[in-house]
Amino acid sequence: MHLDESMRRFRLAGRELFNSYFRVNDPWNNDGWRLEERFSEVEAVLFNALVTQPCEIDSTAYGELQPHIQVVLNGSQLAPVMINRESDSGYWDFPVQRMTKSGRLAFIRFFDWDLLTIRDNQYVRVRIEEWPEHPECVGKHALIEPGTLSSSRPTMRCRRRAKTHAPERGR
Repeated sequence: MHLDESMRRFRLAGRELFNSYFRVNDPWNNDGWRLEERFSEVEAVLFNALVTQPCEIDSTAYGELQPHIQVVLNGSQLAPVMINRESDSGYWDFPVQRMTKSGRLAFIRFFDWDLLTIRDNQYVRVRIEEWPEHPECVGKHALIEPGTLSSSRPTMRCRRRAKTHAPERGR
């Protein structure tokens, strides 16, 4: 299985799982943060089961920088981007608003503005690792819509590990 497919499955599964089983009405007055914390634990396990294990990628906690998962623009030379003002703060208003194909991006997590209401995993949160046109952006986090991206790991496709059988016990 290709990494793109694993990432797509994880995005959809996480979204469905949260929206169907962890989201509550009026979350600010109804244990919403407690349920979000529980979901984060499940989401980490889900990422490991659907992405890092089948793709044989070194396991890094979901939400941390995933240096083995590169994110690239698919097809287009430009894509809309929101870049963090600092590097990892809550402000996404850096003046550069278009990502070019030459930028090298590393996956962090899927992102929605509101963690307690319906999730769509609307953006991919990445760290800009390299960008010749805008070296001032290197090290900053950025948000990009997933439809404009693909995930890659150099020279690798996901593959399932071969099943191993336990040796039969002697009688």
